[in-house]
Amino acid sequence: MKHQYITWLKPLAVATAAAGITLGAASSAEAATYRFQATLSESLFLTGAPEIGIEPRPDFYRGLISFDDSSLTGMGLESLGVDANLEVALAEDPRVNQDIDIRFPEFPQVSFQDGEFLGLDWYAVYHPFTNVPEQNYPGDFVRISGTELTDGFDPTFYTPEDEPRSPVIGFGTVAYEKVPEPVSVVGLAIAALSASLLLKKPSASNGDSVTV
Repeated sequence: MKHQYITWLKPLAVATAAAGITLGAASSAEAATYRFQATLSESLFLTGAPEIGIEPRPDFYRGLISFDDSSLTGMGLESLGVDANLEVALAEDPRVNQDIDIRFPEFPQVSFQDGEFLGLDWYAVYHPFTNVPEQNYPGDFVRISGTELTDGFDPTFYTPEDEPRSPVIGFGTVAYEKVPEPVSVVGLAIAALSASLLLKKPSASNGDSVTV
């Protein structure tokens, strides 16, 4: 089991690129994209589990959020969900996304207060429990609620004998950063190029012709 898990956690460059293209394609004048990054204070991904072959992955919980924000009024508390084309994906593995929120399609959601971004509400169970339901534990999961993160990992699945072990619960905080819209990025690049050309334009005071 542990080899299967390690393989599953390897960065999927192709899938990640595809997810990036999907999120980018969804962008428009009304779309917004945010990066999120968790800082773990306690988690199996922070410490690793050498006894079952799992290395520390402190940056595992980072990714992108994209949604259509055209319906926002900027007044009071507002939330947007999958009906606003909300997409969430981990950079390490885009299969951990909005579709595996255990409350889907009501969640995940993003919230705003008077137009200010508050954060994400996402409860993704990416390895559901199947053989030890009496522990009342959903499986391997990550729960992001605004700026707070809780995760859980059950090592039972990854020991050779499937020996029951206590779940490892972790905690952390989440920071968000808005990604500039593609049009804005292009506009800035054109402006920067124009300024660069103007600065580098040779003087024509000596009567010589100048080609730019």
